[in-house]
Amino acid sequence: MTKKRHSRTGNRRADASGSGRRPRAERSKKAATGREERKRTRTKSNRRIDPSEREAEQASKRVRDPLEFKARNRTILLLLVLGFVNGWIFFWRDEGGLDAFSAKAAVIGGNQTHGFADPMPEACGGDPVDVFAGLEGQLRLETRLNEGRTLRLALLELGVDVVAIDEAEAAIRDTMDLGLLTGSGAPVRIAGDRDGGLQALEIEVAEGHLVQACRDSAGLQVRNIQHPLRVDVAVIALELGEHASLLEAALEAGQTPELARLVSETLAGELDIVTDLRPGDRLQVLAEKRYLGRNFHRYGKVLAVRYLGNGGRMAFYRYKPAGADEAFFDGDGKPMTRALLRSPFAWHPFDAEGRAAMVPAIEFVDGRMGAVYRRPLGAPVVAMGSGTVRRVGPEGDDGLVIEIELDPIATGEVDEQGQPLSTQPRLRYAHLLRTVGELAPGDRVEQGQVVALVGQSGKTPVSRLRLELIDERGERLDPMNLGGLGESGRAPRIGDEVAKEQLEQFEADIASWRRAMRKAGD
Repeated sequence: MTKKRHSRTGNRRADASGSGRRPRAERSKKAATGREERKRTRTKSNRRIDPSEREAEQASKRVRDPLEFKARNRTILLLLVLGFVNGWIFFWRDEGGLDAFSAKAAVIGGNQTHGFADPMPEACGGDPVDVFAGLEGQLRLETRLNEGRTLRLALLELGVDVVAIDEAEAAIRDTMDLGLLTGSGAPVRIAGDRDGGLQALEIEVAEGHLVQACRDSAGLQVRNIQHPLRVDVAVIALELGEHASLLEAALEAGQTPELARLVSETLAGELDIVTDLRPGDRLQVLAEKRYLGRNFHRYGKVLAVRYLGNGGRMAFYRYKPAGADEAFFDGDGKPMTRALLRSPFAWHPFDAEGRAAMVPAIEFVDGRMGAVYRRPLGAPVVAMGSGTVRRVGPEGDDGLVIEIELDPIATGEVDEQGQPLSTQPRLRYAHLLRTVGELAPGDRVEQGQVVALVGQSGKTPVSRLRLELIDERGERLDPMNLGGLGESGRAPRIGDEVAKEQLEQFEADIASWRRAMRKAGD
């Protein structure tokens, strides 16, 4: 009989603890948990909501605090504006990038892109006798070959680079013997760039005889000009237009930019051409006009200037009293020269749009008061008064510095013994690009002499000039009103009056000039 076989696993109840299957109660609990989880994860759109509940919820959303809403909008708008400004500064402005931290001061000059006195590849303007035509944007400097000075030495003193001097001598040597110029007293005029390059040169060998050179793509081109000289005297009426620009007024009167430069130099002790002039101001100028043959060459001496405008009413007459030097006097024979000029800059063209940014401002650095002037890189800086260079060189955050000790200036007061008192302040120029010529301590400088160029040396993000006026005790004075040295921001007048015994002759000599200028001004 066959034995019945039984499966080891068949019909046996497995032990719950030894099986992979969970008990029924646990499985039921997990299923219930899953249903709750799915219920919680349903979206609102899939849930059935009571209509009254939905309306109440929407009504609560529509109610907002107006002040909170406005504040949020203002914040968003402010963030957008800040984002746009930062984007313009760092990415879109000029060439972009971080150039904003080296801002180009030429913006002050208006349409100029790089600065004043940029190097030029082509400087020959094509005028038959005026080699400087079209070069008013270059540094205009002048000297004489006196006291045994050679052409090389004269150009070095004008700040021309040695390489440019070598080129000029080589070019001129084919036209004339340079040895004949040494100590001849011949006037030398140049137009140079701010880097020391030479754009144009003129040597007045004799009346009507000129040696000129100008730069083109091939180098310096030299010409030898000899024409009969004719000198006329003209009365020129100028009226400043809406931009109060002396340059624009000269051009509108049919004159050249050189007239604006000469008038500016004449008025420099009384007026700051940038800040003092206003639209509608009127000037009458009596000046020599020099012709070579039939062509106008340049202006000669300014004989008289009459000004009526925002800066006051004044008249200047060039006169040489017996036994004294030629100078400018007013109608009563009093000297018009002042101890300090109104501005530390030589005349240079600028765009009227940048005038507002060129007004000086007072600045304190480590307790030191100074006046800050924004100007294009390379703008010419002059000695405001005659004196002696005491310091020159780099000085930390101030960059390249020149310090000039002025000649004694009378205060108008007397001591206990009745002797006139004087003061001897110092002028300190900072942030310069370079000096004009190799200035050193002990060198003598004259009022109006171009001594340096505006730069961006030291700790400054833009090209500018910082001017300090320092008294004999080392204290900083207010440079905006010349430290109280004079009235209305003008330094005291210096020089001798026309002697009483010569006044009658003086008045007779200038009478025709006064009539001519008054007639031109009517």
